[in-house]
Amino acid sequence: SPGRGDGIEGDFINYTAVSDLGIATALASTNSFQDIQKHGIIFAPSNRDVTLFPEKIHGQYAAFHRPMPVAIGGQNIWYATSPDLLHWGSHKVVASPRPDFWDGQKIGGGAPPILTADGWLSIYHGVDTKERYALGALLTDIHEPWKVLRRSKTPLLEPEAPYEKEGLFPNVCFTCGAVVKNNEELWLYYGAADKSLAVATASIQDILESLEPV
Repeated sequence: SPGRGDGIEGDFINYTAVSDLGIATALASTNSFQDIQKHGIIFAPSNRDVTLFPEKIHGQYAAFHRPMPVAIGGQNIWYATSPDLLHWGSHKVVASPRPDFWDGQKIGGGAPPILTADGWLSIYHGVDTKERYALGALLTDIHEPWKVLRRSKTPLLEPEAPYEKEGLFPNVCFTCGAVVKNNEELWLYYGAADKSLAVATASIQDILESLEPV
């Protein structure tokens, strides 16, 4: 997820850091995408699926993230803000799994949110009780991105092709990134069965029209 940080030059990328201490999210920056400088952990374990917004919200950097509670609570998408991309606070719950839906077990972000005239469009993954990963979308308020306006009732993309159904982790479509072409077409890059990387395309307007009010 690219962005600009105060006091640190370059473009920013958040990534998942894994060790015997747990799974956390760390930050790196680069001027060339060849040489990378690491800036350490920004969300403590256990937390992942962090997506940085491409611009500031009310003068603050913003992100979605997904804590992973063990004893109490579900795996929900949260919103947070930061003055410098390193220190995060003002956490708010954005969306939760929906029992008996395609995203009933857990949910998490992936590609950076996309600004549209209707709001922030975010592609997210949902997991059902059979551990099947599929992709849907959230539309959140432009000025209050923690408020969900519309959401996918059914998946936008689900495991159907052999390379999505068979692999290291079967039955997985997991969003990794997105590129907007000509302000109207979304190129969605996603992991397939934790073995392959694929791309799917769709009209942004078609995605928006497929979402239902919450």
